[in-house]
Amino acid sequence: MKRFSIAALLLGSALFAAPGMMPSFNDFDTDGNGKVTQTEFENTQQANMAKQAESGRMMRNAGNAPAFGDIDTNKDGVINATEFQKHQQMRMKNRPGGMGQGPGMKCGAGKCGGGTPPNR
Repeated sequence: MKRFSIAALLLGSALFAAPGMMPSFNDFDTDGNGKVTQTEFENTQQANMAKQAESGRMMRNAGNAPAFGDIDTNKDGVINATEFQKHQQMRMKNRPGGMGQGPGMKCGAGKCGGGTPPNR
C-alpha cells in the first residue's frame, strides 16, 4: 500500500506539472527505486500526453518525443538519473531559440537598441 501511495504521488506530480515544463526524473521513476524501466517511461509519457490532450493543449512535436532507447545510453534496460539529466540537457540545448525563449523575449533590457524588435 505504501508503494502504491508513493507511486500515485509521483505520477500525480507528473500530470500536474506546470505547462511547458520538462518532466523530472522522479516523474518517471514511479516506484522510487532510482531507475526508470521501459514500462514506467511509457506509462508516464502516455499519461502526460493524455493530460495535455484533456486540457486542450496542442500536441506539437508528439512524434518527436524521445524513445526509451534514446535515453538509456548504456543499454542496460533502465534509465538512471544521470542518463535522464544528460538527455534533458541535450534537448534543452537543441531547442530553437533556447529554453523557453519566444520571439518576444529576445528584445528588452537594451538588447535590441532601445527596445526595437529585430528585423524578421
